[in-house]
Amino acid sequence: MDRKRLNELTTDDLLENEVWEYWMADNIEYVRASDKTAIPEDCNTAYIVATDFVFKNRSKYLGFCSPQDIGGLDCIQPVIITDKGQIEFYKETDWTEDEVNNALTSLDLDRQKVFPIVYTTRIKCHRELFSGILIDFNETSKMI
Repeated sequence: MDRKRLNELTTDDLLENEVWEYWMADNIEYVRASDKTAIPEDCNTAYIVATDFVFKNRSKYLGFCSPQDIGGLDCIQPVIITDKGQIEFYKETDWTEDEVNNALTSLDLDRQKVFPIVYTTRIKCHRELFSGILIDFNETSKMI
């Protein structure tokens, strides 16, 4: 498969290929399906991997994250994919109330039914699955 824009990635794509090479060119994020079944420790290529998300109300979503550098939420970049498109949980700037409301409206849920969100990768990175907890937009608690 040729490259596609990251924001065009679908759940069907993730079900077909659980690992995707990631890169940026001309300020556009791209991905390409990978044949990898795990992410090795000494890898110079950036990857995103299929990730399961479970909301407080037990709703389940498929999405992706980048578990190679678990230094912080800004490196992990967790995203879920819904029928209405992708919803990010991290931004480099603070979320405005309108942005939060738009994201929650896309989910048809209120904040109390969404957070905390537990997420777990379907692919091993550094020989283990990666998990974490999102306690709000731009906020994570300790990794589990």
